[in-house]
Amino acid sequence: MDPSTPFDSVPRRAGTDTYKWDYRPRNARGRDVLPMWVADMDFACPDPVIDALRRRVDHAVFGYTYASDAYRESFVSWQRRRHAWTVDPATLVFAPGVMPAVRSAIIGLTDPGDQVVIQPPVYYPFFDAIVDNGRTLVENPLVQVDGRYQMDLDHLESVISPRTRMLLLCSPHNPVGRVWTRAELERFADIAVRHDLIVVSDEIHADIRRAGVEFTPMVDVGPDIARRTIACHAPSKTFNIAGLPSAHVVIPDSQLRSRFERTLDRLGFGLASPLALVASRAAYDSCESWVDSLNGFFDAQFDRLVREAAALGVPIVRPEGTYLGWLDFRPIQKATGADDEATRRALFEEGGLWLSEGRQFGSQGSGFQRINIATSRALFDDAIGRLGQAVAALTATRDAGARQ
Repeated sequence: MDPSTPFDSVPRRAGTDTYKWDYRPRNARGRDVLPMWVADMDFACPDPVIDALRRRVDHAVFGYTYASDAYRESFVSWQRRRHAWTVDPATLVFAPGVMPAVRSAIIGLTDPGDQVVIQPPVYYPFFDAIVDNGRTLVENPLVQVDGRYQMDLDHLESVISPRTRMLLLCSPHNPVGRVWTRAELERFADIAVRHDLIVVSDEIHADIRRAGVEFTPMVDVGPDIARRTIACHAPSKTFNIAGLPSAHVVIPDSQLRSRFERTLDRLGFGLASPLALVASRAAYDSCESWVDSLNGFFDAQFDRLVREAAALGVPIVRPEGTYLGWLDFRPIQKATGADDEATRRALFEEGGLWLSEGRQFGSQGSGFQRINIATSRALFDDAIGRLGQAVAALTATRDAGARQ
């Protein structure tokens, strides 16, 4: 690792009204827990983003702002350079974040009672986005083959009915870390086309990938699937600007795009933050080497996590994308008789470690915990130590039972 990396020291975030650090409680022992749950990074934003924001703030006027051609071109150019993907600027729609875009697609492109399919264990706001809006949730669970998650496309065919209208795709997948191959997406697309389904593809983690792993945009799979796809991108995860929300929603079909835009307007989602637009442009225009360094840092972090977690009896398949690890506590739970709640208590109370519980991502996440590794090596060292303390506490419970 380059000793000059900007990722080994992180700003003190406590006191900035941040969910991750200011929202954390103390555990029953009075110890501050280490928050490794919510998916934002502890790193400072890249310098070009900060510089652009300072210039905009110095202007001192923050009136109504729109997504300009230059804003659109920054995203188009990024996709061309990073993914060899040619995006027509005319197909882009601004939204104030990926989840507002997903919810708008559900509301505007389906009717109450229509079925929307998800692939759990999956990003938990998907569940609420469907149910809160009166649509019917249908699950097409991922399956594990030799420890690696795959889509169960035969099962997907079996759950599609005349009321099925939409498929929600998480690509790259949160929390399991898969970056779907072009071949997998082609088979998925074939099903969507044959059954006349709309695909909403959450591609927010597209730029966070392990070395040698390629991302395939859903829109780029082929013209037939492009005509029925709403692809949601944002700079928030890549550049750690989630608090400055903006999303680039790619919708090649003009009729779908028009319906989506009308829904955004009806929900009041059309107004853009001037600071969000400035940050997005600066990130896409000037921060490519920063992202390369970031991904290299994550490669090293995950190498260590896979090794250290395995030594503790908590296997994890090295994720292909995202900065989120999917820790498998099922072997320890089976050996100790612990359940999900006992695992959570051991992590929180004994280890002082706050992770995302796997069961939040659907029943298929039972036995798992999601960890966010986007922090300094020093804090990551602390997290590994706390993970060991929690595992020791679970093991001690088993050993105590064996002696009785």
